[in-house]
Amino acid sequence: MKKLILLLFAFLSFGLSFGQTNFIWEKTDSVAKTKGQIYSDTKLFIAEKWKSAKDVIQNDGKENGVILVKGVSSRFIFNQLGATYSYSFSYNVTFRMKDNKYKCTIDNVKCFSTEGSSFDNKLFIEPHELNNCPYKNKIFGEKCNKIMIDLETELQSVSNDYEKYIKAPSSTSGEW
Repeated sequence: MKKLILLLFAFLSFGLSFGQTNFIWEKTDSVAKTKGQIYSDTKLFIAEKWKSAKDVIQNDGKENGVILVKGVSSRFIFNQLGATYSYSFSYNVTFRMKDNKYKCTIDNVKCFSTEGSSFDNKLFIEPHELNNCPYKNKIFGEKCNKIMIDLETELQSVSNDYEKYIKAPSSTSGEW
């Protein structure tokens, strides 16, 4: 019985360390590339994923193997009267790399701007506190949930796309 409980605990701990929980994503994996190749491929990924790499890169440490990206995502609610409510969220993506290994962490997701709201900007609070939203159970409750699901889907796609990109053969191999 003790072995079963320990096995279950180990499995849950392992699963939680490699997934998305509470608007924090973390993925660590091995890849058959040098630190330099991972760094170059990560820079290419950033340039393709975000419109302007120069605007989103906050820290670029080639020597220490860390790149910090600050991203922004906007979401909208449209009501029956034609009003549009806009919500902007910021988030950090930290790429860490060393020979044969990478780590991608997405965290610090925050709502930093709301526009068009007649609710004194209380419709949205931080994503991980959605259950405390004062309007969650009213008319906007379903729309609040949809925006959070869409935001979560977008951030999960960043993690998934990076994993696919970094595991693909390096485009810096010299074969062109």
